[in-house]
Amino acid sequence: MKSPISILLIVILFSGCVEPAQQTQQSQTVLNDSVVPEYSPVVDLAKTDLSEKLNIPVEDIKLVKEEAVDWPDTSLGFPEKGMMYAQVITPGFRIILKAQDKLYEYHSDYKRIAGPKQV
Repeated sequence: MKSPISILLIVILFSGCVEPAQQTQQSQTVLNDSVVPEYSPVVDLAKTDLSEKLNIPVEDIKLVKEEAVDWPDTSLGFPEKGMMYAQVITPGFRIILKAQDKLYEYHSDYKRIAGPKQV
């Protein structure tokens, strides 16, 4: 007959082995189902836009942060007065760029950008 301590050790070992497998499977599922690349092309659109607005080279603009966001409508969080926007959840990104020691925030979906707003 096995002692309670050895049974406990076996349970702990098996529970430790099962949990990482579940975590791996979950992260694989998220990665495989995700359409979010590590560095989305809209960052390049935002950098190019800021470069033109500030009249500086794109190389002088640094990506500070890019995070996935679900915008509440197609205005991407920057609605313009007098405009109407489809009221649908619009997946995209919040992009923070740094240029000339200032931060600029852009919003995007997967094809277009809106902004910037200085932060």
